[in-house]
Amino acid sequence: ASQIGGADAVSFLVSRGVLGRCAMAWGIAKMALSLTAAYCREREQFGAPIGTFQAVSQRAGDMYIDSQAIELAVLAAAFLADQGDDAARATEALWTARYFATEAGHRVVAAAQHLHGGTGFDRDYPVYRCFLRARRLELGLGTAREALTELGELLAA
Repeated sequence: ASQIGGADAVSFLVSRGVLGRCAMAWGIAKMALSLTAAYCREREQFGAPIGTFQAVSQRAGDMYIDSQAIELAVLAAAFLADQGDDAARATEALWTARYFATEAGHRVVAAAQHLHGGTGFDRDYPVYRCFLRARRLELGLGTAREALTELGELLAA
């Protein structure tokens, strides 16, 4: 059985913790998207569900694309971390997942709040809780700009 040293163990645990937070962002985005899709089907304005309006459907489509981007980035990072044979690619994938978890996660939750109108900012409504959780994750993972800077430095090295 192979053993890893202290620094390698810490690096392993930190990267898995970051990956777990990115997965949480993916779950939050999926929940916000699900709540918003249901709301857009049920909420009527001018005699039609608001999801039938072009601007609303396009914003919901953006939410879907962003949540898919988070999912794919997290799955890619998890796959490469599990392979263990290319540390550089695994690190790049992890920083990519961090970027999408923060940037796309923020966009999904902001769109959910926007499409829910005032209800999206009600502290007792699930969309607001998605906002709080996404914000906490963003503060813990760092900003999207930090992820882009780190990715740029990795690619330049």
